[in-house]
Amino acid sequence: MAHTEAQIRRAIKPLLTVYGQLNTSEIKSLLSTALDFDDEDKIPSTTRNEILIIQRIGNIVAHQTDTVKAYQEGFVLNKSFRPARFTLLNPISKKTLQEPEIQEITKRTKQFIARKVDWEKARDRNNEIDRLTEALSMDATQYVQHLSRLQGDGLGYDISSINEDGSTRFIEVKTTSGGFNIPFYMSKNEKLFFEEYANNAYIYRVYDFNRETRHGKVKIINQNELFTDFNFDPVTWQVTPK
Repeated sequence: MAHTEAQIRRAIKPLLTVYGQLNTSEIKSLLSTALDFDDEDKIPSTTRNEILIIQRIGNIVAHQTDTVKAYQEGFVLNKSFRPARFTLLNPISKKTLQEPEIQEITKRTKQFIARKVDWEKARDRNNEIDRLTEALSMDATQYVQHLSRLQGDGLGYDISSINEDGSTRFIEVKTTSGGFNIPFYMSKNEKLFFEEYANNAYIYRVYDFNRETRHGKVKIINQNELFTDFNFDPVTWQVTPK
């Protein structure tokens, strides 16, 4: 079933979490890293030289009557620019990112590029993310967003949450039914993300996980601890405590 404009708006937020600000053309180019297009999405438009789901991005802009509007999905759409701009909204201050913040995100993004997702693998991965739901309740928040439902490994992390200052906390989930010292694996994409987003990236190591009761223990590992207290196999990125 084709994705609605509301579903597309929800997919725009995680893109902006990594890119900060995108215009309409950039959203059209990147949306496939955030949504799994189905057959109806890919039907050619009868009025434009693009598929229907891409046309719906333009419709979001066209259907907005205000020049500037904040959406509950967590971004602001500004039609005073051509093409229109989508900018990430701080959920605490309710203000859009300012130019210095956008420039910093852009600098990081040049080193880290979102890629196409293996959607079959991503669907399997979603099962692991679901296991962390109860554990996250001790962390916070109504702002938790399960990104792997959209991107899998496409943006290098699984879940976003919000720190007290409104900045984004990027969470990569690693789950095992074994003990804490069981090795886990990181893709090149994930490792690069942690290198670039040092102060905001965390491993949530779920271990001793019981699949029947859906309970386990959780150790939160920040970026500094990850690169200080763990060894990386340079070929497979197998990560083990030192």
